[in-house]
Amino acid sequence: MDGIRLMTMVQSLWRKRASAALEGFGITLSQFLLIQLARRRGAIRPSEAAEELASDRPTLTLVARKCVARGWLSRLRVKLDRRAHRLRLTGLGEELLDRIEAARVLSPEVLGDPLDVLDSEERGQFLRALDKVHRRARDLF
Repeated sequence: MDGIRLMTMVQSLWRKRASAALEGFGITLSQFLLIQLARRRGAIRPSEAAEELASDRPTLTLVARKCVARGWLSRLRVKLDRRAHRLRLTGLGEELLDRIEAARVLSPEVLGDPLDVLDSEERGQFLRALDKVHRRARDLF
């Protein structure tokens, strides 16, 4: 089996486990990643969020719409272009992230860590190789 397929399978298994861990908070993994990004980056354009989360714009728009409806994000209009907006984390979104982080439901100790089979040298080599592959993928795609 080739490397891309293996990475996809590992990611799929992790996403499934992480999604189940977030169910009790009433949030999907995609929504969580978006509001977490808004916390990290501040007010962000949807197109930037889509790129950073490796999502297509229509899917991100649907995820953002649900986050706004739930009160986790707000839309901040751009003064120079009334059609444009940025997504900004709200107090409610901040509180939700704090609860999720406090519960540590996405921690490797709770979710598991598939890299725990590697010693520290192997882990470092693997992460450097993945970073190299990621940079190349961004150049290609």
